[in-house]
Formats: sequence, C-alpha cells, structure tokens
Amino acid sequence: MKKELATEINIIKTETEANIEITIPPDLFWFQGHFPTQPVLPGVTQLNWVLGYAQKLFNFNLSISSIEVVKFQSPILPNDHLKLTLIWDKDTQKLKFTYSFITKYNNNKIASTGKLTLCQ
Repeated sequence: MKKELATEINIIKTETEANIEITIPPDLFWFQGHFPTQPVLPGVTQLNWVLGYAQKLFNFNLSISSIEVVKFQSPILPNDHLKLTLIWDKDTQKLKFTYSFITKYNNNKIASTGKLTLCQ
C-alpha cells in the first residue's frame, strides 16, 4: 500500500507557529502518474498537507477561503528532507507557509511559499 503522507521527523510548535521536519517517501500515493520519469510532489498535495497540519497543530476546523499567493520555486522529489513552517494569524485568519529543504549544504533553499485565508 502506498503512503499518502510525508514521514514526520520532528515537530516544534508554539501557539502561532509550527516547524515540522519531514522526509518525502518515494512510495507516496501522490507520485503515481505525476511525471513518471521524475516524480514530483504536486502543489495541490503540498497545500493539502499545509491545511492538514494547521488543523491538527492549531486545533481548528477551518478550510481554505482563498489562496492569496502561492509560489512554487523548486520541485519536491522523492527522498527530499524538508521543513514545513506554518505561521497562523488568528485575528486575520491568515496562514503563511514555507517548505524549505534541509541539506548538509543549504538549509535555506525554498521549495514553496504561500499565504492562505481560512474560514469556517
């Protein structure tokens, strides 16, 4: 059976911010048929994980009202090691996210960023 989620390594959370360290298993369901010669994690999957982690870690049941901005800067591939940073602003109901690569040589390379407006 293929996996649907990344493998969590570590989660550090405050009331408004979370940093989730993950690895991307090569057998993810999301890689099926998505660029067969070089599997790439789809952007819609990245957004789905952002919302799922936000609901779980910030303990709310909100959904996406609008996508203010999303920028995909570098593809996420099987076996990549990443940090997903979530910043929640309860007053404006805005959720900012950043997927950044964790490597020996470059811990600041960005895979994707965005800002979502959430609603009930």
